[in-house]
Amino acid sequence: MRTTTLSLVVLATANSFAQAPAVQPTASGPRFEVASVRLAGDESRGWQGRRIQTAPGSLTTHGLTLRACILWAYQQPIQIIAPDWINQVALDIVAKAATPAGDEELYMMLRTLLEERMGLKAHFEQREIPVYAMTIAKGGPKFTKSTTEGPLVVLPGKDGSLNITHFSMGELAQEFSRGQFDRPVVDATGLKGRYDIRIDMSTIAAANPKDRMEMESAFITSMEEQMGLKVEARKQEVDVLVIDHAEKAPTDN
Repeated sequence: MRTTTLSLVVLATANSFAQAPAVQPTASGPRFEVASVRLAGDESRGWQGRRIQTAPGSLTTHGLTLRACILWAYQQPIQIIAPDWINQVALDIVAKAATPAGDEELYMMLRTLLEERMGLKAHFEQREIPVYAMTIAKGGPKFTKSTTEGPLVVLPGKDGSLNITHFSMGELAQEFSRGQFDRPVVDATGLKGRYDIRIDMSTIAAANPKDRMEMESAFITSMEEQMGLKVEARKQEVDVLVIDHAEKAPTDN
């Protein structure tokens, strides 16, 4: 069992970037009542279960990279400009709020926690860049709305399929941006909420992984046939998150 990004199952992960009006966590923002933040050991780094777990008012991570923590806290910006080492720093976090809190509040609390414990300073910018816009194909979307809250979970099936649950369209676009295409993918579907889907990976698995155009074509075909989504090339101003500062280790608990 494994919780991971979709691109880690399909292709190797590439760096991402993000931008928008200056928004960064502050000491006065929502915060957890108690929190433990530690550098992950070998056991956590090799964790085969869900790397991020939430419940009303609580958050737990197992060997989650600092990059992934930032992406979750800022809800999957299109791109994130940061030093490469944030891909190597992995964290074990156990945090609880004073009262039950939903995912939206947990995002903000994690931002504050990263600022306080990892020295994170970040801001959003607007930049016009070439993108692929993810839109709804003719016939409409082919996935179902999630009935429960929680982070995105990707689980490979025994039959070679891929089960993706609790994904938002922004998260899905972020996953497709990671090595799947030669430019970022932005959500232009207008769909809100979180969704579940099972994807047959045979078409993608049959493509030559060394031929980027073939892989991209197979991925686009699967997106339209199985998810009811398509992509179109355009230039667009997007939110790019710039990491101004972060520490490689948390302050003491």
